[in-house]
Parts: sequence; structure tokens; C-alpha cells
Amino acid sequence: MNRISKRLSLCLAALALTVGGVIAAPTAGAASAADCAVRVSDSRLWCENGAPAILRQGAYHEAPITGQLLSTYSWFDCWTSGGLHGGNNTTWYHTFGDWIAPGYDGWGYVPADWVYTTGSFDADPSAHGLRHC
Repeated sequence: MNRISKRLSLCLAALALTVGGVIAAPTAGAASAADCAVRVSDSRLWCENGAPAILRQGAYHEAPITGQLLSTYSWFDCWTSGGLHGGNNTTWYHTFGDWIAPGYDGWGYVPADWVYTTGSFDADPSAHGLRHC
């Protein structure tokens, strides 16, 4: 392999690692999942989440960006099934963003791997009291 090919390979590998780190969902600790609960007072899921988390108009990664969650503790008013994400499931949570994309109303969906719920919660959020969208 010549010198230019080696440099190009190293640059591409570094870029892949950088981009992979940017789009990968954060991991949650056990204490974070314990703090997640649907409150009786407002029927919302209140939970820690990764931030900034992108909100999408639909429950799939190709949907337009409607906003972002900048806070690390947020509420979610419902859930739906959508595209497969890094949490290896198709659960997406609906909420209102802290930042609103121009031309949108700020409401959107976050993949479950950005919300620090447990796997059993993501498997059936309705069983835990969160309504289906």
C-alpha cells in the first residue's frame, strides 16, 4: 500500500469513528432507568435522556428534524412503533423540544435508545401507563 493510500485509509477510519460517536446513542446507567416513571398527575413519562437528542417529525431516522431536546431530564406524552434504532427495538417516544427547527412546531419523536428506560419498559410502554400515540 503506498503512502497516499495509507493516509487516506487512516483519515477514513478516523472519520468513521468520529461520525459513529456523534450519532450513537448514549448509554444509561442503572440509576437513570430507576428514575423513569409515568406520573399519575399528567400521564407523562418523565425520564433522563441523552442530549442533545434530535426530534423527528415521524418515528424513523429519515424523517425531517423538528427540534432537539437539550435537557437531560424530559417528559414524553406517548409512544409509537417506528423504525429500528440502536436500542434494537422500534419504540419511539413523543415530546416537545427545547429547541424548535425553523418551519416546525417543535413536537417530535425520539428513538427509545436516547431515553433511559429499561428494555422491559420499551417492549410495552402501555403496560407501564404511557398511552400509545
